[in-house]
Amino acid sequence: MTRERWFRVMLGGVVASCLLISSIPPHGEAVLRLSAFSKSSYWNTRLPKNAPVDPASRAIIRFLRRHSARHFISLSGTGPTGEWGMPIYIAGRGDPVYDIANSCSQGRPPEFDHVRIPAGAKADPTSDAAMTVYNRGRGLVFALWHAAFDPDALTWSSCGGTVYYLGSNGLDGKLRRSNEPRNTGHRGIPPPTWAVRLDEIRSGSIDHVLKISVPVTKCRHVFPMVADECGTRAPHAPPEGTRIRIKPSVDLARFHLSSAALVLARALKRYGAVIGDQTAGKINLKVENTVAEGEGWRWRGILGSRSLASIPLRAFQVIRLGYRG
Repeated sequence: MTRERWFRVMLGGVVASCLLISSIPPHGEAVLRLSAFSKSSYWNTRLPKNAPVDPASRAIIRFLRRHSARHFISLSGTGPTGEWGMPIYIAGRGDPVYDIANSCSQGRPPEFDHVRIPAGAKADPTSDAAMTVYNRGRGLVFALWHAAFDPDALTWSSCGGTVYYLGSNGLDGKLRRSNEPRNTGHRGIPPPTWAVRLDEIRSGSIDHVLKISVPVTKCRHVFPMVADECGTRAPHAPPEGTRIRIKPSVDLARFHLSSAALVLARALKRYGAVIGDQTAGKINLKVENTVAEGEGWRWRGILGSRSLASIPLRAFQVIRLGYRG
């Protein structure tokens, strides 16, 4: 089976996004890394061990413990249906071209004209109906929600969407530090952070910040977010944009994690996660929905919803709100 993956190269001293194609057996171990944004991007930068801890760190972690049904980070999309995971597609030159219609009152990015989506692509089969697509020819990644394909008209529609350019620094165009004004959507969280990909786990390393969802967030946002959902005004609720990590002093070996869960835990310790959404009842991190992609239940025996259950929330700390690295 042929698989396509973006990688980073240097062209005259400038980092560019390129695409490699390699032959990978359906369940093989050979993988190529799909990278997004500049190496110095906020999303690709490790947290230094001495990164400033927010004065309210303990209070925010206690708030999360009180309001979460589970006192650990759950993983969604790992089950046999893949539900609440994120289908991720890489569109190539031979894939169909669509003008994605807007199905609601939210804004429609102009990039949704003439984009490629692989034939047979499906959104996550939930109320979100979300999916992510890397567009090879245009150097961008976009995400759709409430995405729908009309097999009779052969058209795609969605309720708004998110677009980020792969050669940029990955920050929303509304932010002063952004180098790409066309980056937009999801209040500042780019699609490459939304879900853990299977190829990352198989490679043994996740080299970027992740996005997590929590039961409720504050009526406030901090860098790198540009908006928020305003769930509560409770004093110690985390604002959207809050970055948490496993404390540098924590020894991951004590949690007896599987090899796949250890890859994920290392990323949560080195890069951390940004709180970017509210969810129902628990703290949650998505994985790639390989079932919707037509690849079958490929997470079986690799990760499950409770794979991080041995790591308690008290092992985490909150980095100073608005920290830019």
